[in-house]
Amino acid sequence: MIGRCAGGVLSAVGRADKIAAGKIFGRISNATTPRISTSPLRLLRQLSTVSIESDDSNDHSIKSPVTTFTPDEEMVRDLCKQWANEELRPIVREMDEEGKLRNEIIRGLFDCGLMGMEIPEDYGGSGMNFTSACMAVEEISRVDPSVAILVDIHNTLTNNAVRFWGSAELQKKWLPKLASDTVSSFALSEAGSGSDAFSMKTTAIPSDDKSYYL
Repeated sequence: MIGRCAGGVLSAVGRADKIAAGKIFGRISNATTPRISTSPLRLLRQLSTVSIESDDSNDHSIKSPVTTFTPDEEMVRDLCKQWANEELRPIVREMDEEGKLRNEIIRGLFDCGLMGMEIPEDYGGSGMNFTSACMAVEEISRVDPSVAILVDIHNTLTNNAVRFWGSAELQKKWLPKLASDTVSSFALSEAGSGSDAFSMKTTAIPSDDKSYYL
């Protein structure tokens, strides 16, 4: 699966960047590092840096308008589009008929770095921004909305909850897992609220021993 994701990266960049990409992937293929360190999305950041440093014709002190995507975001979009079409599309109907998400799809999401989009690289994530995460969800949803919802909830709800409000201890324990091999979930429905999060009544009440119960 790593090789297939690598192909997506190589098809999403120009010839000069492909040479740099080949060098990067070559070093990784000979390294004895954990699976997560080979995430193509993390390599995209290196490729983008190589591209900018090799182009002296542009003034990079001028920021792009907010109505355009950055090179990183465009490459994320292209990678997700290719992965969804080549790996996901051929088995979408079969998964619908089986009523089950296949393990190789979940593994592929992790291998491509799509389950740790905004998790910092120090914790094994891809270190991308929120826009990149949204673009990944958008491209995957074109092929299978169910898988897109998995990617969306995992990245924008669970991962971010740990990132923004988790203690340093919790972040150290859970962020590497959430970026590499642990799928999260989000409890939402109540009898009187359905999927309307703002209508939920469940609260956490502190007990005398400082623990919490619902």
